[in-house]
Amino acid sequence: MRGKLAVKKYLMVALTIIGVVLALALVPNPLNKKMKGELKARGYLEYTPQEAMELAYARCTTCHNEEKMIKYCSRCGPPFIVVVHYMKKYIDIAQKKGAMDVKQLTDAEAIAITQVWNAVVGNWEGDWRKKDIKRLLENDEALARFLDVPVKDRKIESALKGKTAPGAYKYQQEGL
Repeated sequence: MRGKLAVKKYLMVALTIIGVVLALALVPNPLNKKMKGELKARGYLEYTPQEAMELAYARCTTCHNEEKMIKYCSRCGPPFIVVVHYMKKYIDIAQKKGAMDVKQLTDAEAIAITQVWNAVVGNWEGDWRKKDIKRLLENDEALARFLDVPVKDRKIESALKGKTAPGAYKYQQEGL
């Protein structure tokens, strides 16, 4: 009799815990939003194109004004995949010096941000030799692997294809 009560008790506790976890995951609430955001940042869930756009503007305008980002062009420097890699390095250095209180970009965030700027400002990865880009990416395995993904297979970049940021060099070239 006592064994059956203990089993029922443990079963009820387990079901209650499962119920609470499911409720947190399924019912819209701030914790749910934060949990999903963290899962996306870690690469377990994919960003939608709109979420990636919001992420790119939110994270990048922490240090740069919007105009600086949208006026960037192939004459300014390397493709965005390299720029994002060096932003990660800059954040590391600034954090070590205590000069900046910015959360480091995760690999999933860096890939999403790269795709957004490629789509709305321009992607000139094809103008560079792949081995030169990989050399500039140094040990950034996530971005180096992403470089090998054909542009047509990049979900966010493909979904945002044709969109431009007003004022972007790409926008001005297309005469919009």
